[in-house]
Amino acid sequence: MLKLLACEHPGPIDEKNLHYLLEDLRYVITEEECESHVAYLEGKGFVKRDHRKTGSIEINMFTITPTGLDVLDGFIADVGVDVKF
Repeated sequence: MLKLLACEHPGPIDEKNLHYLLEDLRYVITEEECESHVAYLEGKGFVKRDHRKTGSIEINMFTITPTGLDVLDGFIADVGVDVKF
């Protein structure tokens, strides 16, 4: 997930596109599993969530943080993040 978000940095990716990109990479997970992974990354400060609402449409946008980029670059290690994917 961090690598996908890093490709769009500094811009965000919406939750549906993030899930579709993971499926394209043959990393098939449910929406609930995807949310769990994002919540972990968000809790660690590696991802920022921006909840947007326009009328009746609600969507979450995710952006990798500078700390998340540091994890990808190997400056910070986290046992819950596999950067060798």
